[in-house]
Formats: sequence, structure tokens, C-alpha cells
Amino acid sequence: MTFIKLIFLFVLIMIMQYRGIIYRTSKKSGKGDELTAIRESILPKSVNMNGSWRMYGMNQRDPSVIVPGEDAMENTPFSEKELFISFFPDGNFTQIRESADYNVGKWSYDSSSQSVFLTSARMTQEVGVQFKMAQGGVRVMNFSFNPSEGMLLMEFAKNVKPFREDPFYPENNQWRIKPAASENDSQIRARLRNYLLHNALILKAAKTREQDNVSWEFSEGIIRIYNPGIGIVKPDKVPASWIDGFYSKDEAMKAYRMFEQYLKSTRHKSSGKGNWVEQNYNILFNIYEGLGK
Repeated sequence: MTFIKLIFLFVLIMIMQYRGIIYRTSKKSGKGDELTAIRESILPKSVNMNGSWRMYGMNQRDPSVIVPGEDAMENTPFSEKELFISFFPDGNFTQIRESADYNVGKWSYDSSSQSVFLTSARMTQEVGVQFKMAQGGVRVMNFSFNPSEGMLLMEFAKNVKPFREDPFYPENNQWRIKPAASENDSQIRARLRNYLLHNALILKAAKTREQDNVSWEFSEGIIRIYNPGIGIVKPDKVPASWIDGFYSKDEAMKAYRMFEQYLKSTRHKSSGKGNWVEQNYNILFNIYEGLGK
């Protein structure tokens, strides 16, 4: 009977190790190292890719371990000094680089290899992924492009619910995609409205997340925010990155004048309820709807 109990105990331990309930740690490790090992073992299984991430550093290893034939990091789509990337539960992702270049694609995570497959512009790339926790409970993700180089990304924000109302979801960023041909007034107005919706959702997300500070670093344009109130920047202050989303500068300025004229012809007062973030969201969403009539 004792022998049978020992066999049962051994099988139970093996199952627990397989399920991730028990993790192997070095006997030489102290308590701190042991806790770190457990934490890093848990994260890949319990943390998903969903959310917005911002690059904050590079990982560079010994060049002597580069595998022949593999591309260096400067030849990958993620080589810019700045990167903002958002993953969504339906397999979509959006990416904004420092130069305001915008890409959209599909992603899928392989838990067995701890890698993510990114498909954009008819190209698919497999990138190794490791998760850790920084101080304060912020998630950190390490992208490994090859044995010599990688990228560190820090969690910027979790997806809002429903995630299709996230300001960086593809449908809310159509204004960033430069058209291949000149657009008519109706198409320019639609592009302007999509830009306004994107900004309204930035404010809504800030309200949902209870943020005091709202960042437009990756969404610069012609909207001027007051406390509360919505205005327009001066013509000579229109960002080049916003203009580049249109077929030409002339069409960008046509959208500018549409917005300017609407602000002059329609009065939008705040309701006086809520903080400036909530009030400005309501004003901007009303403008978005009004321009669609």
C-alpha cells in the first residue's frame, strides 16, 4: 500500500509540474531569485498580448552569436527609434512609428514556442516574445528578432471595452492611411470625421481609465483642446504628420477649412457635468456626428 501511495504522489507531482503549478528552481538560488523564477514562469501563460505597448529600449547581445542568414534588426519593420503598437482580441494590430508611419496587420500568439506571428503588407514575421513585470506591476514585453537583438516594450494601456472602441483599433485610424488617388469632398469629410472620432475615443478611453493626463503624442492633428472646449490650431501649426494622411496638402487644408467652418457656424457648449475630459468627449463626439449630417 505504501508503495502505491508513493507512485500516486510521484504522478501527482509530475502532473503539477506539467500544468505549471510547480516550477523547478535552482538549489543555489536565494528566496529572491526563486520568486523571480516563479514569476517569469507564470507570466507567459497568464498574460496575453492584448493592449497598447510602447518601445522603451533595445536589447543587444554578443554579435558573435548571430545566426548566419538572419536579418539584422535594422532591416525589420520595427527598427525606428519610436514604436507604438496595439494588439486586439480579434487578431488585429496597429503600429505607429516615430515618423508617424502607420501599419495595420494580423497577429497570432503561439504559446508553445512563446512567439508571435505578425502579418502585414503580405509579409509574415515570427518574433520571440517574453513577458516580465516591472516595478509597479507594469507589464514588459521583450521582442526577440534574432539571437543578437531584441526590443523592450512597456505596457501603455489595456484595451478598452468594447475593444472596437479603442482609439487605436484599425477602424478608428482610417484617417492615417494615405489614399492612392485624389478624394472628393465627401471622402475628405469622411476622413476628417474618422480623425475626430479617433480623438473623441482618446478622451473616452482616458475617462474610462480615470486618467488625469491625456496624451496626443501619437495622434497629432488640428484639434485644440481647452478646459473645457474644442478649437482648431492655427494654419501654420498644422502637423506635417496629419497632412501626410491626405492625398495632398491642398486636400488636407480643405479638411481643415471644413472643421474650421463647422466650429464657426455651430455653437457647442459643455454640459457642465463631469471633468474637462468627459465634457470635451461629449463636445467632440457631437461635432463628429454633426459633420455627418
